[in-house]
Amino acid sequence: MSKGDRHPGEILVINRTEVEELLSPQACVERVLDTFRWVGSGEVEQTNPVNLYVHDRLGPEPEYGHGVVQAFPAMIRPLHRAAVKWLGSYRKNPGRDLPAISALDLVTDIETGMPLALVDGTSVTNMRTGGHAAVGAKYMARPESETVAIIGCGNEGRTHLRALGVLFPIRRVVAFDIHESAAASFAEEMGNELGVTVDIASSVEAAVAGADIICVVTTAPQPVLMEPWVEAGTHVCAATGFRDVDKTCATAFDKWAVGWYRRDLEWVEGPEVGRIGGLQPGDLWKDDIYADIASEIMPGLRPGRDGDEERTIMTHMGMPALDAAAAALVFDLALEADAGTWIRVF
Repeated sequence: MSKGDRHPGEILVINRTEVEELLSPQACVERVLDTFRWVGSGEVEQTNPVNLYVHDRLGPEPEYGHGVVQAFPAMIRPLHRAAVKWLGSYRKNPGRDLPAISALDLVTDIETGMPLALVDGTSVTNMRTGGHAAVGAKYMARPESETVAIIGCGNEGRTHLRALGVLFPIRRVVAFDIHESAAASFAEEMGNELGVTVDIASSVEAAVAGADIICVVTTAPQPVLMEPWVEAGTHVCAATGFRDVDKTCATAFDKWAVGWYRRDLEWVEGPEVGRIGGLQPGDLWKDDIYADIASEIMPGLRPGRDGDEERTIMTHMGMPALDAAAAALVFDLALEADAGTWIRVF
């Protein structure tokens, strides 16, 4: 899009259906890989998320969950783009027929400061979360991993499985959800989509038996995956840190990796402890972490998996750079496909 194509006050609105049609799992994983490299090499400017706590998250949980509104700003210099995600999170929102997470991404041109696009950030969040789980698995799981357990059969269960399918020869999936209908729908949809066998387990413990990779993607406020259930050689993708995964995994496993220290230490031993990740003060420390993906493992300063028998886990709460880079890619793909709707805001 040349500068003369549009009035400077016009932006492209890209809705959820369009995002999901434009951004393939392959493209998303590639963009997430690039983003981790850019973060590790210092080519990204970002802050940790700005958290506006609607309720006291250390107090009793309200009827529809502790609410938080967050801003995720980042500038990706190699892309000449900046973006901010504006996100609302209420764990029990589905009880009032609303999504637990809703988000919008505003993409900006860093050369002019002009806004370019308003993108459905919920779909971007779902897809890049699956993407960064897959990137962690690329370095921490066995390359021949072919059996995946999905604990939580919602949108992120689907995006995790699709992203892992880009990097691993998946042949079998075992799914569990506390809602049997959700597990059944997931099994039918993903089995047909990926051409793999999807079995439904009767419990989390049964689902993870024999798994090469376990993805825990639930809204549970307490651990549903316990450390003794995880077998030798297994890698765990923990989407919400140690909120729904037994924190003993961090110290009992051979390796615990995080996405990026400057982001993840906020919920491990910083101001988000007990508010975002489920940990309480003093539960875990930086010294318990083996390495981070962005600045240590990807650049080759520390190895990922060393042996087939290692139990490994990667946690990452998501950094603004991932949303910004993925949303910028969606904008570029929409321009190529002549998708989205132009609106004039000034």
